[in-house]
Amino acid sequence: MKNEVYTIEDCLELLTGLKGQAKFQIESSDQNFLNSIGRQTFKGIALTDKQHTVIKEKLLGYRDQFTVLDYDIDLYLDTLRMPLREIDRSKYITLVHNVNESLKGYYIKVRFPFSKKLIIAVEEITAIVAHANHYHNKGSHEHFFRMSERAVFEIVNRFQNKQFNIDKDILDLYEKIENMNNNKNNYVPGVYNYKLKNLNERATNFIISSIGEPSEETLALYKDRQQLFGLQHFDQPALNNSLSHYSTLSKGIINRTKSQVLVNSTQYTLNNVAESLLELDRFPLLVLISDSDPLDDLYRMHQSLKGFIDDTDSSVLFRLDNAVNFEFNDYIKKNNLNSKLDKNTKVVYINYNITKPLINSGWKPSAVLLLSSNRFNSKVKVFVEESDLVIHYDTDVSPFLQHSVETI
Repeated sequence: MKNEVYTIEDCLELLTGLKGQAKFQIESSDQNFLNSIGRQTFKGIALTDKQHTVIKEKLLGYRDQFTVLDYDIDLYLDTLRMPLREIDRSKYITLVHNVNESLKGYYIKVRFPFSKKLIIAVEEITAIVAHANHYHNKGSHEHFFRMSERAVFEIVNRFQNKQFNIDKDILDLYEKIENMNNNKNNYVPGVYNYKLKNLNERATNFIISSIGEPSEETLALYKDRQQLFGLQHFDQPALNNSLSHYSTLSKGIINRTKSQVLVNSTQYTLNNVAESLLELDRFPLLVLISDSDPLDDLYRMHQSLKGFIDDTDSSVLFRLDNAVNFEFNDYIKKNNLNSKLDKNTKVVYINYNITKPLINSGWKPSAVLLLSSNRFNSKVKVFVEESDLVIHYDTDVSPFLQHSVETI
């Protein structure tokens, strides 16, 4: 009997080649797990109770190889080099306030020991509520989700049958949300049988004054503006009938799930974009001209809008150095694109800067069109993000905007 083996950790390290000269044949399905735990004990990290149980079972599968080498592992399976490491296996969901200095407000805290299945569930929730609303300190067992009805529903729905202790307040809110989902006709704002429901009178009057009464012709416009008006429900058959009246590009814009969309310039012309903006009644329009070829951008957009937007209803709010870009400034002058900005202006052209006249005018666009998908500064960002429809007309989305822009 060889006497260098005294503990289960010794047996594991011998099996995985971390000590001794013996050569063992380890099943491929066991290699990653046994090598990982072997390295752990070799570094002085104790086994947990679950690891101890699993390692005992695994080692017994290699008893014959140990016996051939004159090792009686049965003597050592319950002998430990280090006391078992205690693991906090508590699993709970609770509401917390002010997680840290950067996470102010209310968050839902989800705590559980490492589990691949539960981590996958967390990733699914994060994809729904957005990464910006999820916080996790790498290496910890705690996940924080910004408090919202959607977060409550997704979290409880996935974890309530997985032995979690869940705060009663969170469970009560979940039950209310589930009840609303089951009776959404009485709660969820939307268009039901061509009637606006679950909105206050003021909101209803504003929406109707903006678009008109819901009908087969206007229902797609309601869908297009659902983010602006907070509408969540549409009768799908009725919506499909309404969509049939619109172009392919317009349908893509209407069915977007984000406010910012990429319209691929290799698939659609600027004329197509202009036609969709007209179909969707998305004027006034703010057009952002790129720095790479401003004259070409201005010319193409201006020509696309000819016929239904009068030149005097357009205003270019910037000029370029005459010594280098005389043709750009001259084009503005010759085509009367220098009208004073007022509330009736239908198209405003800017470069990637917000001018004081635009800020002070109070003029607001119904949509924004970027003639290339470029990163914009903070002033432009604030202005752009106020719009519920921002079209990036380019072949690809700027790397800085990939998470914000949907390709249609």
